[in-house]
Amino acid sequence: MAIGRPGYYLIRMMKWLSRFASVIACAWGAWQPSVALAAEEDVQLWVYAVARGDFDEDTSWNLDASARWREQARGDEQQTLRLNIDQQVTDGITLGGGFGVFETEGGNTELRPHQQLTLSRGRFSARTRIEQRFFDGADRMELRVRQMVRYTQPLGPGWRASIDVEFFHLAQTRDRMSDTARDQWRARTILTRQMSETLSLGVSYMMIYDPRPERVDRINHVPQLYMTKRF
Repeated sequence: MAIGRPGYYLIRMMKWLSRFASVIACAWGAWQPSVALAAEEDVQLWVYAVARGDFDEDTSWNLDASARWREQARGDEQQTLRLNIDQQVTDGITLGGGFGVFETEGGNTELRPHQQLTLSRGRFSARTRIEQRFFDGADRMELRVRQMVRYTQPLGPGWRASIDVEFFHLAQTRDRMSDTARDQWRARTILTRQMSETLSLGVSYMMIYDPRPERVDRINHVPQLYMTKRF
C-alpha cells in the first residue's frame, strides 16, 4: 500500500523515537532500578489552545489556556491561563517573562509569575525558567527552577516533530515544614501538523517522573493535544 511523503517521514520518525526510547529506558533502568521495582502511576489528559503573535520583529507574545484532567489524588482537574512575552536580545538569545493563573477544582488558585532565558542554535534550544508560585493559604512563596532542552526535526511539508527533556527543582517549598520531593523530570515527544499559514495542530506524549525519598516514586503518563493560532 502506498503512503504519502508525510506518512513516510512519520513512520521513520516513530521508528527513530522507538529506538531512542529503548536506549533511554535501558540507561534509566541501569541507573535507577528502583523505578522499575515500585512506582505509583496514573494517566492524565491535557488539552491546550494557544495564540501567538509578534509586537515587532524582535518581540513576540504567547497566550495559552489548558484544561487538565487529573485524578483527585493528583490535584484534581485544573484550568490554566498563561501569558509569556519574549524579546530577542541577539542572534540565538531571548529573554522573556510572563504570568499565569492555575485554577483547580475546589477553588484552589495558584498565581505564577516567571522569567526565562532561551538559547537557540540550529534545531536545538535550551530554556531556563524561574517561577514564583503563590498558593492560597500557603506559608510562603514557592520558588521553582526549570531547565529544558529541546530538539526539533522537520518531517516533510507541513510536518515536524520534537523531543524535549525538562528538569524541575524546588529551591523553596510553599510549606516551611514540608518534606515534599524537590525534584521532577519530564520527557515529551510532540508531532505537529501545519494546517494553514496561521493554524497548526499537535499531539504529544509526556512522562512525568517524581523521585520521592522514603516513599514510592510517582510516574504520570500525559497525552496532550494542541491547537495553535498565529495572529
